[in-house]
Amino acid sequence: MGILAATALLSGCLAPEMAVEQTVRSTAKGVINSVISQKLPGVNAEPYVECIVDQASTDELVTLARAAVTGVDNSTVSIVTSIASQPETISCIAQNGLGVMLG
Repeated sequence: MGILAATALLSGCLAPEMAVEQTVRSTAKGVINSVISQKLPGVNAEPYVECIVDQASTDELVTLARAAVTGVDNSTVSIVTSIASQPETISCIAQNGLGVMLG
């Protein structure tokens, strides 16, 4: 099998996984946005959502995405809060939040 054929084969295999990952991330973002909006009404949640999603593990993202179907509960809020309190997330939020404030 040539390199091009192998690459095409692998690309075909990876595309569905990438689509699933994008769907999970997108769905988790909606849940995180909901949690932030409930806890911090009136705050632009977008920069915080991105930082939290970027720092979340795959398992955490799947759990958060599942909450879009099962409903947000205390466990969901706890996961978002836990990720948001990690040093890397705090740093990201500080950088992105400041950017939003400064335009």
